[in-house]
Amino acid sequence: MVISAMTDIGIKRSVNQDRAVYKIKDHEIVGVLCDGMGGHLAGDVASTLVSNYIIDHFFDHSPFINDESIHAWISSLLLTANDLLNKESDMHSEYAGMGTTIVICYMDGKNTYISHVGDSRAYLYSDTLKQITTDDTFVNELLKRGIINQEEASHHPKRNVLVQAIGIKEALRISFYKIEEDYRAILLCSDGLYNSLTSQQIEDILKEDESVNHKTERLIQSANEFGGLDNIGVLLIEKGES
Repeated sequence: MVISAMTDIGIKRSVNQDRAVYKIKDHEIVGVLCDGMGGHLAGDVASTLVSNYIIDHFFDHSPFINDESIHAWISSLLLTANDLLNKESDMHSEYAGMGTTIVICYMDGKNTYISHVGDSRAYLYSDTLKQITTDDTFVNELLKRGIINQEEASHHPKRNVLVQAIGIKEALRISFYKIEEDYRAILLCSDGLYNSLTSQQIEDILKEDESVNHKTERLIQSANEFGGLDNIGVLLIEKGES
C-alpha cells in the first residue's frame, strides 16, 4: 500500500480545522481524517484531539478474532474520543459546542474496513468512484423519510447541517463497513473536497499515471481552483509497492 495524507486551509478560511493522519504497524494500517467545527480555534482543537487520540491508541487492541471485534474496538475508541471532547467543552467555555467529523480506514493485511461519523467521506476507486459512507446530515434524514427528493436535497438551505459528529451529547451512530469488492484506491476526504469537485473530476485525477503524493496535491489544488471555500482534507491509499 502507498499512502498520502494532506490538508489545506483553502482560499476563504483563516484556520485549518482539517486533520489527515495515518499509522502503520507491522501488517496493520489505520488512516484517520477529521473536519473540526466550532468558533475561534475550537474546531482545530476538536479535530486535533480526536485524530491524535485514535492514532495514538488504535494499536492498543488485543488480537482481533472477527469483524465484530474490529467493529467493537473502533466504536469503543470513538465513544471514548466523544467523551474526551465533551469534557474539554465542559471545562473550557471557549470550546463549548466544538466537534469534529471523522472517517477511518483500517486495513489488517487481508481486509479493509471503513467507519465514520459526520459528513467526511470514504470513497472506493476502481474504474469508477463509489461513495461508501452516507453523510450524517439533516437533508439525508429528510431523504430517508421520503420528505424531499434528490433534486430538492441538492439545493436545500440546510444541506450542510450535521446530525451526527464527535462531540455531541446525543448517542453516536457509528457506521461500519467491510469492503467486499476489489479496488485500486481508498479516498478519505472532507467536504471541502467533494463540495468543490465533481465525482468525475476526482476520478480523472485518481486515474492519472502519477504518484500518490502527486494525486493528493492535485486533488487539493483542483479543489481550490474550483471553490476553495472550506478547508480541504485528503487521505489517499493506493494498492501498490511503496
